[in-house]
Amino acid sequence: MTADGMTADGGWLAAWPPVAVGAVVAAAVGSTLTLVGALVGGLWAVLRWRRDVAREERDRAWARFVWTVDQACDADVGRAEVGSVGANAMYDMQSLRGHDSVFGTLVLGLITGRDDDDR
Repeated sequence: MTADGMTADGGWLAAWPPVAVGAVVAAAVGSTLTLVGALVGGLWAVLRWRRDVAREERDRAWARFVWTVDQACDADVGRAEVGSVGANAMYDMQSLRGHDSVFGTLVLGLITGRDDDDR
């Protein structure tokens, strides 16, 4: 062994027994795989959380839309007035997104008597 801890054949690891080298390599590979697994799992959790949040937002928007349409179409004058005010507000807010907004805007336009030119 030289003064810097290296063996004559060039590597300090060469002086170790093969079992010890195998244990170090296995520990390094295991640690690397654990880190990769944690990163993939964390990424998957974030993506799933974002998808769940988007689904919940869409469900809440549709629940508000259905409630508004139910109120606007009610035979009771007070409920119909509340529904009409809600439909006007929803028409202005555009709370439905993507493909849902086409159908929602059409129905809200029928309830309020407004169309896209009124915006």
